[in-house]
Amino acid sequence: MLRPERYADDWTAREPRPAGRARGAVAALLAALSGACLAAAPAAAHPHVFIEADAALIFDQSGRLEAIRVTWTYDEFYSLMMIEDGQLDSNGDGTPEAERLAAFAGQDVDWAAGFPGHILVEQGATLPLDPPLEHEAAYAKGRIVTSHLRPLTEPLAVTAAQPLRLRLYDPEYFVAYDTPRAPSIEGRSDCKVTRHAPDSSGQGELLAALQDLDMTADSISVMEMPDVGITFAEGFEVTCGAR
Repeated sequence: MLRPERYADDWTAREPRPAGRARGAVAALLAALSGACLAAAPAAAHPHVFIEADAALIFDQSGRLEAIRVTWTYDEFYSLMMIEDGQLDSNGDGTPEAERLAAFAGQDVDWAAGFPGHILVEQGATLPLDPPLEHEAAYAKGRIVTSHLRPLTEPLAVTAAQPLRLRLYDPEYFVAYDTPRAPSIEGRSDCKVTRHAPDSSGQGELLAALQDLDMTADSISVMEMPDVGITFAEGFEVTCGAR
């Protein structure tokens, strides 16, 4: 099961990472950035989990954004691990049973307090989201598909003058998120979603900093990783109303 590490609300401070995983993460990032170099080619990277992510923006009767439903479709290999670890296939036919999937729903978001859930929602500042609700789990074409609802702490007006910005990504790039579909809109018909390419401008500096690390030094046992994932993360801007 996916067990993300704890992040602070500002997406920068985090728990110390064990030395072994730190070295592995740095090695993967060096491979990723060197392979891209830095041509912004995420396919050259080596994260541990690959997820196809979708988001549905849900507006209330007053036209304010009240929640975001997040759907994750896991890669085939990690889906097999989830099936085995969660004992979801009792008869060994390769397909998890519906009742076991229903019981499993929500276990892939067993997060520590304060972890924002690999979703960044901004309107000027980062917006707080409540813990995940309404968990669902399914299985389709060899892949585990889970979803959960993230209510906004306060309903939000989204306008042309006050757009919403959304990213689905892992700052540490332990999980690689693909967003082939733009977020859908529920509850309004006057919203526009614009896709923005990743900002890869900081990849060169990041690669240089990682290459300068002494991988054998004791200091590697506690290391603060930069926001790596954002250099590979597409963003979406949502505007509603007259434009």
